[in-house]
Amino acid sequence: MSGLHELSRHSMNVKFPTVLALNKIDHPDADKNVSKIMLKYPKMTCVLTSALTEVFLRKLKDQGYIEYEPGTEFVDTYDDLGPDCGLKPMDPVLKDRVESIRDLVLYRFGSTGVVQVLQEAAKKLDLVPVYTVRNIQTFTGGHGKYVFRDCTLFKRGTSVSSVARAIMGEVTIASAEGVGGKRVAMDDIVEPGKNDILSFKVVPGKDDAKKDDEGAKGEGKTDSKKTKHKK
Repeated sequence: MSGLHELSRHSMNVKFPTVLALNKIDHPDADKNVSKIMLKYPKMTCVLTSALTEVFLRKLKDQGYIEYEPGTEFVDTYDDLGPDCGLKPMDPVLKDRVESIRDLVLYRFGSTGVVQVLQEAAKKLDLVPVYTVRNIQTFTGGHGKYVFRDCTLFKRGTSVSSVARAIMGEVTIASAEGVGGKRVAMDDIVEPGKNDILSFKVVPGKDDAKKDDEGAKGEGKTDSKKTKHKK
C-alpha cells in the first residue's frame, strides 16, 4: 500500500508541480508555524512571504515616499537620501512602520518573498521569461522609457517563430534580432540567457495588402452571384 501511495504522490508532483508560499512571515507566530510546515513537507519547495508588506511598499513607492526595488531588501526614504532626492518626508507613524518592516521582514528574510515565489513557480514549470523590446540597443518597448517592460513566459524549447506568433499575432515577420542586434533564426529556440531578449521587425503593409486583395476578390464573387440571380 505504501508503494502505491508513493507512486500516487510522485504522479501528483509531476502533474501538478507546487510551490508553497508561506505567507504572513511578519506575524509573531510565523517561526513556529513555518517550522511545522517545512518539517511536514520536507521535499516541497517553500518560500517565505509577506504579501501585505509587498503591497504596502509598492503603494508607498507609487505615492513618492520611498525608493523600493521589488524582490530586494533595499528601501530608501527621504531621511536616507536627503532633501534633493525627490521623495516626500514621512510622519513619525509612517516612519516607524517602515523601520519595523525593515527589521522584521526585509533585513531578516532578504525580501518580502513575493518575487521569489513567482521565480520558483516559473522554474518548476520549466518556463523561460522572454523580453520582447522595440529597441534592441536600449531594451525599451512601446510603453515609454522603461527597460524590459514586456515579459512573457514560454516553455523551454519554444521556437522564436512561436514567440513571434504569440506576441505579434498573424503577421509577416521580416527578421528577429537578439542582444547587440544579432540576427536570430526563426527556428532557433529560447533558453535562459539565449534568445530570451528579442526584437521583431514586421514586413510593412504586406499583410494589409493581402487582406485588401482577398477582400476585393470576395466582393467580386458576391457581385457576380448577385448579377446571375438578377438574370
